[in-house]
Amino acid sequence: MVAHFAYDSKIKSKVVVLEELRVHLEGSGFNIKEYAPEDAFLFTEYKLYDWGTGRRLLAVAIHVNDKITITGMGKMDVPVTNIGPPEDLLKIKEVDRLPYEIQKRTFFTLVQSINDIGYKTIDHWP
Repeated sequence: MVAHFAYDSKIKSKVVVLEELRVHLEGSGFNIKEYAPEDAFLFTEYKLYDWGTGRRLLAVAIHVNDKITITGMGKMDVPVTNIGPPEDLLKIKEVDRLPYEIQKRTFFTLVQSINDIGYKTIDHWP
């Protein structure tokens, strides 16, 4: 999951943009794992989304260059039946793409909140 945002580099430097996004992510419940303002990059730990139907985890990497690039990485519970002992019937699986409904409740919610603080999504469709 990737989203791109525009910002005006004449008004704000990369470091200022990254700091604003770091504060916003921490306010949204993310823990910052790596923060490198000299490279305009940060990476979060996985944040748990638990709706009673299994855990969904989302981590985010942000890189600020001429645009802001946000990459989401997801994990989710996947039921495994009749394989192994009973305590192993629910596993965490890393997936390249979360189902669309889960993306809407995790990644797209984050994208909207970043739009709300003043960074506008870049639309890549013609």
